[in-house]
Amino acid sequence: MFGKALSTFLITIAAILFQQSAHAQIIRSYQDNVLAGNPDVQTPVVQSDALFRPSIDTDLRQLRNNAAPGFRYRYDDYLQYSPAVLMVGLKACGYKGRSSWGRMLVSDAFSAAIMAGAVNGIKYSVRRMRPDETSRNSFPSGHTATAFMAATMLHKEYGWRSPWFSIGGYTAAAVTGVSRMLNNRHWMSDVLAGGAIGIGSVHLGYFLSDLIFKEKYLYDGYERPDIFAYDYEHRYYEAGLSFARRFVLGSASDKSAGILPLRGSSAAIFTNIPIVPRTGIAVRVAANELAFAAADQLQPLSDSGSIAEGISFNTYNAMAGAFWQYPFPKLLEFEIKTMIGYAWHHCRLEVPAWKLTNGIDVLAEAAVTLRAGENFRIKAFAEYETFSFSQQKPYINSFLLGFSTSFCW
Repeated sequence: MFGKALSTFLITIAAILFQQSAHAQIIRSYQDNVLAGNPDVQTPVVQSDALFRPSIDTDLRQLRNNAAPGFRYRYDDYLQYSPAVLMVGLKACGYKGRSSWGRMLVSDAFSAAIMAGAVNGIKYSVRRMRPDETSRNSFPSGHTATAFMAATMLHKEYGWRSPWFSIGGYTAAAVTGVSRMLNNRHWMSDVLAGGAIGIGSVHLGYFLSDLIFKEKYLYDGYERPDIFAYDYEHRYYEAGLSFARRFVLGSASDKSAGILPLRGSSAAIFTNIPIVPRTGIAVRVAANELAFAAADQLQPLSDSGSIAEGISFNTYNAMAGAFWQYPFPKLLEFEIKTMIGYAWHHCRLEVPAWKLTNGIDVLAEAAVTLRAGENFRIKAFAEYETFSFSQQKPYINSFLLGFSTSFCW
């Protein structure tokens, strides 16, 4: 049930993001033809403001371009396999897992075949252009699918022994997915879809092997995890990643004049530290991209800098505050959070009209959480955030919609 719920959630988000970014892909193809001097290219027969409809995909890619345009490292080529290496190593050392060698290998073979078939079938049917424009096989991310497949295999075999096996495996998988975006090889929706395929393929692969072997070749001490497990009196620590789309509040005239940004995106690392059960201290560090009016002109997206010569830049913040959670029966819980901190801007251009100012940052959040087992959480959240911006506009008020995944222990 955990795999089905998580896979459905991630596939739904990926489908929405892919649909949103299709407009940007159309305009990019049009721009490529124009820049190449193709005389046969025709202007798309819809209005330009409808064509170039930036999504969280393009905004997060721009956040990456602003922060680390030259990021190029190959460690994700190897990190994707690390959970599987750990699983086989534990088994080789005699540490008993869920299944015997034979049953585990059959389950994993089913899982790998399903994952490879799904990834390659979609890749070469969709033919989505990669962010770095090297090939048309971006959606979904094969590295991320492999990493989450390996992490889910580790979770299946050893997660019942200790949640730290699962946490370690999924952390390596998450780092692989984020690294694919940092390396400019994938859009975020590629990574989400890859993660969903990787997780779902293992649950389907193990389901098929369970039909074949039934209760044979399982370790005598194996205990099936209870996906509804939740201790109301336990103080759950939590750590995770969040991604969000920012909607800036303000007048259209200020936005068109470049006094206020049009929109933005946010990527954050957060932790909840309980003082008593379900209540405690919340800490978050985030990187945020702000895009201004000229970003919606028909300009090529640059891999080495900001859109259209610096009309997008990043702001960063560190915040702390309080959280409170109310658990519903079975799988859901409600959470509210308030935080205050410091925001600072990193803009490579000197724009006299802005006169950027660093300073206070205040945030309020409401979230609905799906408990995917005792140690995993998936959240959909809405936030209201106010932070220091410029002498002309001392504060920016904004509304964010996003999601997060986290580990609990």
